[in-house]
Parts: sequence; C-alpha cells; structure tokens
Amino acid sequence: NTNKDRYVQANEVCICPMRISALVKPWPHEIIFGLFFLVAWTRLVWASGFFHPSSLTYLAYFVAGFGLMCWAQRRPTPMRWRVRVLFFAGISTGSYMSMREAIPAMYGSAAFEADGLLRSLDKALTGGHLDFVLVAGNYPLLVDLFTGCYLFFFYYLIAGPSYYYFTDLNLFRKIGVGIFSVYGLGYLGYILVPAIGPYVMLGVREGSLFGEAGNLFVINHTNGFDAFPSIHFGATFFLLAFDWGHYRRRFWLLLLPTLGLWVATVFLRYHYFVDLFGGLVIALVGLWIVHEFDRARTDEVPLGEDDPIPGAQNEDVPAA
Repeated sequence: NTNKDRYVQANEVCICPMRISALVKPWPHEIIFGLFFLVAWTRLVWASGFFHPSSLTYLAYFVAGFGLMCWAQRRPTPMRWRVRVLFFAGISTGSYMSMREAIPAMYGSAAFEADGLLRSLDKALTGGHLDFVLVAGNYPLLVDLFTGCYLFFFYYLIAGPSYYYFTDLNLFRKIGVGIFSVYGLGYLGYILVPAIGPYVMLGVREGSLFGEAGNLFVINHTNGFDAFPSIHFGATFFLLAFDWGHYRRRFWLLLLPTLGLWVATVFLRYHYFVDLFGGLVIALVGLWIVHEFDRARTDEVPLGEDDPIPGAQNEDVPAA
C-alpha cells in the first residue's frame, strides 16, 4: 500500500467508532429502561435459562429500544422525536405485561413473599392507624366514587403528554423523558420487590355495577406484581408537578381528582400505604432527571417539521 492508502485506512478506522458513538446518544429514560431490561434478562437467564421465553422476550425489548434510539438519532427530526417517544410507550407497555410470566420465572414460589414485608412496613410507618381504611365495611357509593378516581389515572396518563405533543414538541420530549423515567424506575421496583397488593389477602371492595366493572378492568389488565412502588401515585405526582411548571390552569383543574386517585389506591386495596412512599421517591427522581436533562440539552425543535434538529446530530453521521 502507498502512504496515501495507509492514511485513508487509518482515518476510516478512527471515524467509524465516532459514527457509531454518535448514534448512541440515549435519553435518560432509555438508560433506565436499558438497565431494567438487562437486570430482568440477567435474572431470568440465571433462574430459567437463556432460551426461556421470558429471557428472550426481555432481550428483544432491549434490542428494540436500542434500535429505536439509533434510528431516531441517525437523522433527528421532529417526526423521529415523536416516534422515539410514542414507540417507547409500546415497549414500556409490553414489558409491563410480560412481567406476569417473567417474575414467577425469576422467583418461583418466592414471588409471593414480598407482601408480608410490605404489610410489616405499613404497620411500622403508620402504627396501624390506617388499617381502618383497608378493613372498614364496604360502602358501594364510596367504592364507585373511588373507582372513578382510580380510573382517572388513564385519562391523565394520556391527556397529560398529548397536550404537549400538539402544542410544544420540546415539552413533549421533556415530559416523555420524565414519565418514562418514572415507569422504568417503577418496573425495577416490581422485579426487585414483587408484590401483589392487599386485595389478595382482604378481597376486593364490593360496589355497584360501576365499581365491579372497574375492578374487573383493573384485575384483567394488571401483571399481578405491580404493588411496590405505586406508579399510579408516582406518575400522577410527576404529571401534576410538570403541569405546575408548564400548564398551571390544568394543575388546578386536575388536583382534586388526582388527590381522590391517591386515596383510592389504598381504599380499593390495590396498594399498601408504603407503596405511595415508593411512588413519591420515583416521582421526585423523575423530576430531578427532567431538570438536569433540560439544563444540559443543546437541541431545539426547528420550525420546519422535516428539518434536522440543530445540536441533536453528530456531524460524523450522514443524514439519511
């Protein structure tokens, strides 16, 4: 080879790693979920083997999240930002439901032992003074009222980010980073402290038709191990705090039903009181992550919907 050929080859060797590293620019929630996927996959492989269906499933989630990040980073545009956040919602939902089979595969019969620990922590924190909320007699009207509050969670979870999706894509990315950070931390809690909730021991609240229908919906759409921490509390606390900073009017409109939701998590026996403390911790961590992410970011969405986002793309990666 000539000196010129050797110079070109040396430059190619140097540039290729730079191009790869430019694609791997994860947002904070992607790092948290990546950790969650790897922890879940490692525990599954250790307990049930590499080729167990749940092991392969969580490995696939990790690859899908990594691929989505690289695809979006290759040519960062407003459209790809939207896809990057919205598709991650699908990955998050899938990984949540997959815990129904994955956690028993990790722990076997020990998967049901964390409830005793949480009941003990409840008594230590409250001195037993909140037991009346769980054991008091059934009141159908209250069951219906708090069932409505509990289901309000799904409205806020969708309507909260959707508003920013249509009004300010920078804030949509910001709320997406925060809410998925809360979820990723919550999912880590689910696999480290798998608990079912007090309704298994005490039975579900009995209400009228609406209460029964609401409970049936909740039971049919749970993964069975989503007590600690309470994402119902953590996610709505985060959304309220976000609205306080960016949409104060909605904060005041939704404050009361959100407070009712927090009471409902315990009154309807879906959560222990200590689960709410866990939810508060992940919400505060999510808010801190958003603050630091917003402070450190260098990119803004331009006016043109199909234009690359300034500051979001490394020059070593060609647009495609």
